[in-house]
Amino acid sequence: MAGLIGILAFDKIWNINKFLYYGLIGVQHRGYTRSGVSLLSEGGLIRTARSSVAPEDLEFGELEGWAGIGYAGTSNYPIQSEGISLAIDGVIKDQEVFVKELEKDPVEAVKRNKPTFTFVAITKDGRIIAYRDYLGLKPLSIGGFGFDMAIVSSEMTSMNVIGGELRREIEPGEMVIIDRLNVESMKLFSPEKNYCSIEYIYQARIDSFVDEKEIYSLRLRIGEKLAEEYPIEADCVVGVPDTALPFALGYSRKSGIPMDLGFTRTGSPIRTMLASDDFTKVVGIQLKLNPIKTAFFNKRVVLIDDSMVTGTTLKNTVFNLRRLGAKEVHILIGSPKLTSKCPYGVAVPEEKELIAANLPDDEIAKVIGADSIHWLSLNGLYSAIGHRDLCVGCMTGKYPTR
Repeated sequence: MAGLIGILAFDKIWNINKFLYYGLIGVQHRGYTRSGVSLLSEGGLIRTARSSVAPEDLEFGELEGWAGIGYAGTSNYPIQSEGISLAIDGVIKDQEVFVKELEKDPVEAVKRNKPTFTFVAITKDGRIIAYRDYLGLKPLSIGGFGFDMAIVSSEMTSMNVIGGELRREIEPGEMVIIDRLNVESMKLFSPEKNYCSIEYIYQARIDSFVDEKEIYSLRLRIGEKLAEEYPIEADCVVGVPDTALPFALGYSRKSGIPMDLGFTRTGSPIRTMLASDDFTKVVGIQLKLNPIKTAFFNKRVVLIDDSMVTGTTLKNTVFNLRRLGAKEVHILIGSPKLTSKCPYGVAVPEEKELIAANLPDDEIAKVIGADSIHWLSLNGLYSAIGHRDLCVGCMTGKYPTR
């Protein structure tokens, strides 16, 4: 999982480092344990800074330039050679070989490798090269800042942050090459359209627009589907911030059960599914899920979350709700069961770590201390999204490239 951004000013008088910095913060929800930027300055000099911190803590130092790329994720990108710097969203093999091929001939490099990852690159001759994987697993969009800059980004959210606007989504299998005089688009592969289901359920921000779908409205429909599939007698519905709040709102509207805001946050958002170690996961849970006692005391609660990986987050949360006096806690998950590792870079671990792959529902409920637990059905997911052009490999074990 990663957030990518590329910005190119059509006039070299611009210094785009602050645009790049704040634009990168606009996609840091996609990954925050590593970050990096590469900026192109006069004379074809590319300078790169990388850090094992979130983008908001990345030290730009004296880096300046009129074009550049940024990365927020879990790897040590961007990767730089003499004439190009590259950041990817996905999984790459032989990255040094690919970078050299890309530097020599971008079109031929992509045609030869047919990558299942999405990337943005900056070259020393003043081009941004952006490619979206032919399966459509990773989103990528193009936009602009007036007539002054071109922007490519994983999501429109980074464009909005810096006052830019979305022009369109880049299609699966499409490459876009931008320089100061031209924006060139070419379809290198026919799109196979296996959009990542996790993008809709969890990864994309709720104010985003991915693969022609408005994420907020889609997540409301997921909540409505949960209400249709699992009508539960309860006193309140609570969503786990932030992703599951629209699920809870949709469930509440469909069921007529009042929705409560059951948690308050401490500090900056931490997405525990993306955390790289157990300590960060536990601390992240406490930071983002500080429960409000009056929302739960002496109540039968429907608690909705976006996914369940190991069960650590929900076990801790249910314990705290019981401690605050909740009479019943029924868990609903706004996705089908996660049962298989993702080979394309989504943070779904090995099967042995996935609680839904190893225990029946009643045992899972006992482990996390809930009265019941239910998952959105696969058909419910298809219905909420409105099509079946999805990769659901982490839920079924069947992948587009296998």
